[in-house]
Amino acid sequence: MLRGSAMVRQLVKRVLVADDDPLFQKYISRHLVAAGYVVRTALDGLDAIARLRAGLPDLIISDLNMPGMSGYEFLEVVHKRLPQIPVILISAVHFTELPQGIAADAYCPKSEFIPEQLLQAISDLTKGPHSRTAPPKADSKPVRALWDENGYFIITCDDCFRECLVPRLFHLGRDKKWTICTHCGKLVDLFFAEDSGTKSDGDVHGSTEPPSLPTQ
Repeated sequence: MLRGSAMVRQLVKRVLVADDDPLFQKYISRHLVAAGYVVRTALDGLDAIARLRAGLPDLIISDLNMPGMSGYEFLEVVHKRLPQIPVILISAVHFTELPQGIAADAYCPKSEFIPEQLLQAISDLTKGPHSRTAPPKADSKPVRALWDENGYFIITCDDCFRECLVPRLFHLGRDKKWTICTHCGKLVDLFFAEDSGTKSDGDVHGSTEPPSLPTQ
């Protein structure tokens, strides 16, 4: 049976706030902290994805219009990768003007923001045991790297779902090759595959890196 501080730690809920407006971000965070929540913040969707690697929150609050990765794209990533985490959308976009099928469980307008309504929405969406503070399990499945028409490798990151050119290869052991997603910064385990049969197996699995692709 949990007692004292151990029980308090077990009951504390963690919230991730993604908003590119630092003043509004601080305003929300102040109310959440005063209500007993542990708050982490991010400036856009890509920053939020990096925060998720450190530990999963019980709930995510996200703006829509953000640089780097918008709330539209970020919420779709969360919906596909972490559907168990509830999401509250906070936006200046009116509810009637939101796109169909946006991946959020609740909506709070910025123009009529009422902290008590936000706190009630969080309470309703996070009822139940606190069970999502551990970092997500690392995906050990390698990501396929394909040649594009210009002779560079392209991967689709399994964290942010964006395509990027492979900027650098890191050789860890005889057969292990890694790179870094240029969008969200994830270290990606990869393997090489043919693209429409233009390269032979020997080309793909041997010395295939283009001269402009640095390795380490």
